[in-house]
Amino acid sequence: MKRLVAIPVFNEQRHIEGVLGSIRKHYDGDLLVVNDGSTDGSGETIDSLKAHFRADHMSRRDNQGYGRSIADSFRYALQNGYDRLVTMDCDEQHEPRFIPEFFEGIGGGDVCSGSRYLRESGEDDAPPPDRLEINRQITRLLNSVTGFNLTDSFCGMKGYLVKALRPLDLREDGYGFPIEFWIQASRFGLSVCELPITRIYKNQSRSFGQELDDPGKRLDYYHQVLERELKRWSISLPSELIRTTSR
Repeated sequence: MKRLVAIPVFNEQRHIEGVLGSIRKHYDGDLLVVNDGSTDGSGETIDSLKAHFRADHMSRRDNQGYGRSIADSFRYALQNGYDRLVTMDCDEQHEPRFIPEFFEGIGGGDVCSGSRYLRESGEDDAPPPDRLEINRQITRLLNSVTGFNLTDSFCGMKGYLVKALRPLDLREDGYGFPIEFWIQASRFGLSVCELPITRIYKNQSRSFGQELDDPGKRLDYYHQVLERELKRWSISLPSELIRTTSR
């Protein structure tokens, strides 16, 4: 069975060596680092470390967005004959010790999604209130239209059965990518399970970029992605939720 771990990177220079080193303590297989036009020296750091950590480096000159990095990881896995893929972020908020569990969990579903809210533990950090509330609202809407029972629709640590990704037509380049992904996962009949992971927030003031740092504007953007994707696939929103999504 051919396995791949893929990591999207944008301006994470200070975390890269630690994350790659931690991954190699728990996983010895193929590793892809996707540099999304970083301007802080991340690309140079990846180049200097890739031989030591046995990592492939996909690099773009311009920043094209988190969603594009994940979609490119999907394409890379499909084009290179991988069977299973795990994605995780490079900001030290996803713990590589969970990687083996995600590869194993893929056997229970086409998508094995990490959840920071499935199970509470004493190790969990308190989430920023606006991010928690937005996650809850969007997750509720997604569950209503997909029939899934997600507890965390935005967690970036996931495992995928690669062949199940082939029919997806993913176009959202930004942070709204998970919304598009979940709607298409439902549309194409992918099965889903969740795995609990530790809730870590090293940077409570993390920037989403420009106007998306405003929680209201970020929520509006997520609603726009949701409504666009529902319209694209001719999916109706339950009547009791129509008012909720009207902006």
